[in-house]
Amino acid sequence: MTARWFLAAVPLAVGLAWFGAPPIAVSIAALAAIVPLVGLIGDATEHLAARQGPVAGGLVNSTLNNLPELIIGVVALSNGLSGVVKASLTGAILANLLVSLGVALLAGGLRHGEQRIDRRRLNVSASMLMICAFCFIVPAAFTLGAPEGTRGLSLEMSVVLLGMYVVNLAVTILAPGNDTGLLAAEQHHDDAPQRSSWRSLTVLGVSATLLALVSDALSEALVPTARSLGLSDTFSGIVFLGGVGSLGEILACARFARQGKPSLVLSATVGSTIQIVLLVAPLLVFAGILLGQPMDLAFTSFEVVAIVLATVITRELIQDGRANWFEGCLLLGVYVILAIGFFHLPD
Repeated sequence: MTARWFLAAVPLAVGLAWFGAPPIAVSIAALAAIVPLVGLIGDATEHLAARQGPVAGGLVNSTLNNLPELIIGVVALSNGLSGVVKASLTGAILANLLVSLGVALLAGGLRHGEQRIDRRRLNVSASMLMICAFCFIVPAAFTLGAPEGTRGLSLEMSVVLLGMYVVNLAVTILAPGNDTGLLAAEQHHDDAPQRSSWRSLTVLGVSATLLALVSDALSEALVPTARSLGLSDTFSGIVFLGGVGSLGEILACARFARQGKPSLVLSATVGSTIQIVLLVAPLLVFAGILLGQPMDLAFTSFEVVAIVLATVITRELIQDGRANWFEGCLLLGVYVILAIGFFHLPD
């Protein structure tokens, strides 16, 4: 990986945070350090999944695919940054649907021209995207009438969302390959030489531990850095935390697109988005209870609007089963427009 030399930023970020360096220096070093760690986690997950067979491998991959977002969210939540955590979830969803898919369509379209995607899987994915958007609309609407009761509502919704994820795992195990599950059982086909499972687990564990340390340094320095640069906490969480945490999906999707595998691109983008809603967000709600932090699913109005817009636009562009580079440009343009909106949105 060409980004491996960024690993030097890991001890730099931890050292700067330990010795009380200026927050902006800590933030830059931490953001640079997250890049290779996310890549290492993604590579270890792919190799581990490839060793387990198509069904078990798909489960391993789908379960660990959003591990960086979960680690970053838990660490930020432990530092009392529940608003930033919600912003990072929004940023991860927008990055998956608009940036990852946009880059993939652009790269694949320029190399292979118009590509076709299985309509059956598209229908399942498009339907689930709308359900995921609905999961954010309900708590936001509830706050209009009872703003103090959203935590109990979010806890109950989290139980339902986790139940849906468990059902998906059961469908994937009992009936693999029938395209009924919410996530594909064969998301990744790694053509690289396979390493041993123990080596992959070791790399995964070490990378996750280092990511937690770097995320802790970043979460403490992010708010002061944002204030010094005149940025809102929401913009920092969406663009920086959400974008960097989704870097693994962006790189993987670009690789799949260049290889002419649009179905894998769909699994890595839409499937990852579905998993954020069904697994990562509910787990962060439970983590908030354990850590004593006010974490719920009641996002801000503009965050909900952005998620719904990204969902609808993505659904409209992919539902015909055809993909080209121009649609990729449109998705990237929508992301830039939303980022500009969040930039001007005050906390």
